[in-house]
Amino acid sequence: MARLPIGARIRDRRRACGLTQSGLAAAAGISASYLNLIEHDKRPIGGALLRRIAELLESDIGQISGADDMHLALDLLELTRSLGGEALQDESTLALVARFPDWAQAFVRLHRRYREATESALALSDRLSQDPALLELSHAVLSQVTAIRSFAEILEVHGDLAVEERSRFSKIIANQSDQLAASARQMLDVLGSAAGQTHPSTPREEVDDFLMAHRNHFPRIEAACDDLRADVRTAGTNPAAAIEERLARRHNLELSVSADLHRPIVGPGRLLIPEGTPETTVRFLQARSLAEAELAPLLDELTQDPQLTSDQARGSARMALARYAAGALRFPYAPFLEAAEALRYDVEWLAARFGGSFEQVAHRLVTLRRPGAAGVPFAFLRSDPAGNLSKPLSLPELRMPRLGGACPLWVLHRAFALPDRPVAQLVELPGDERYLFVARCVTKTAGPYGSPPVTFSVMLGCDAVYLDRIVYGDGFAGHGTRPTAVGFNCRSCRREDCAQRAHPAVLPHEASGEAPHVPGMSGRKGAKDSSREEKQTILAG
Repeated sequence: MARLPIGARIRDRRRACGLTQSGLAAAAGISASYLNLIEHDKRPIGGALLRRIAELLESDIGQISGADDMHLALDLLELTRSLGGEALQDESTLALVARFPDWAQAFVRLHRRYREATESALALSDRLSQDPALLELSHAVLSQVTAIRSFAEILEVHGDLAVEERSRFSKIIANQSDQLAASARQMLDVLGSAAGQTHPSTPREEVDDFLMAHRNHFPRIEAACDDLRADVRTAGTNPAAAIEERLARRHNLELSVSADLHRPIVGPGRLLIPEGTPETTVRFLQARSLAEAELAPLLDELTQDPQLTSDQARGSARMALARYAAGALRFPYAPFLEAAEALRYDVEWLAARFGGSFEQVAHRLVTLRRPGAAGVPFAFLRSDPAGNLSKPLSLPELRMPRLGGACPLWVLHRAFALPDRPVAQLVELPGDERYLFVARCVTKTAGPYGSPPVTFSVMLGCDAVYLDRIVYGDGFAGHGTRPTAVGFNCRSCRREDCAQRAHPAVLPHEASGEAPHVPGMSGRKGAKDSSREEKQTILAG
């Protein structure tokens, strides 16, 4: 995807700093005429020159370059595709985000409210057509309404009924009316119960956007974990053992192992883990428990973010921040970044040096975004064997899919067939952007004989410009390397010659050029109302 038109941002910031065009140009080492072209988006700017101008304007490079707003542009494109309409042109989308970001954000928020209402209606429709209790209550209501109407018509048409017959029919009508009222109350109770509530995907999306807005990096948590680590560890004490001792002594939390559990149970005063849980997982859970116990006020404060609009979203965000803090405790920022650079981001080597798992180390690499001391920017995604996606951590320029349906050509899926070793892939998206993907199949728990292992595929992704800094990029360094042509998913990909296509694209192929491709959202058709004949069938059945 092209860059945002950032010339106006540079001009506005220069004026706010009280700098003339010639003064800024001289300080940046370029001519005033060239800076004038940049400010009118007639010349591209990037690399060292962009960093130099950002420093002179005392601004974050992400704010000047527009990288912070790229995900907003992607959201707008995703919005139009989800409605099945003509996609916004690349240039007009970027111009709207660059000039009127508040309006762009308002459109995205409005669309999310629309999706939430649609999902709620669809969930209720599905429940009314599939829930046995509601089906039975619906049948009872229709039967009782029919009975009341039938006996009322008898009373109206046959005015010469004997007193005893009229009284009997009146009692039947009264009895059926009472039953109808009771059935209606039961239906309302079922629909109003916890089981009848709908759960749209908005809270998860809010958490994803919350993490991306912070670039998957939280300096206050990093600082708090540095202080906590220094306080916990005593001279000559192993860090993991020190955390375990702190939990037992200060928080009365003992580690218990059970053969009857299928997954760990982490809560106040208890840490129960299944028998056979890997040591790396145990240590991570202990670090997470300590962070939740001692950093609770900070975690609560951070989740009071206006982006998180519900208790469910705030609870999910708090869990994500607790996992972040566990990684920060287990893998200290400065030593971990230094080792990552020295080992050229070899995840398995880092895992062996720091005593973590492949997934834990990969997740920590995503968080190395400290200004002035940042690592290679990575995106992260996890999939189970059925293709269900979880833990999407995106970059502004590389948005990870949030739900199932990632491109089947991604190495994320191929890793399941090649266990116990990472697999690298150089890909090219429809917009000609190139990325390096690295994935590995990991086993979370191994139970007794006969029980299925819990497996996932974990994937990291970064821009191909970092190939020379990453050990997995060595195989693609040659100029003759041919990348794998992929998309995000079938719905948003317009590659007509793909043999792996499972669904038609939302938008047809455009001979005049490809629009930027982002993870699309396939629409769902609402359930149709039952016809009169269907209702009569229910009554007769």
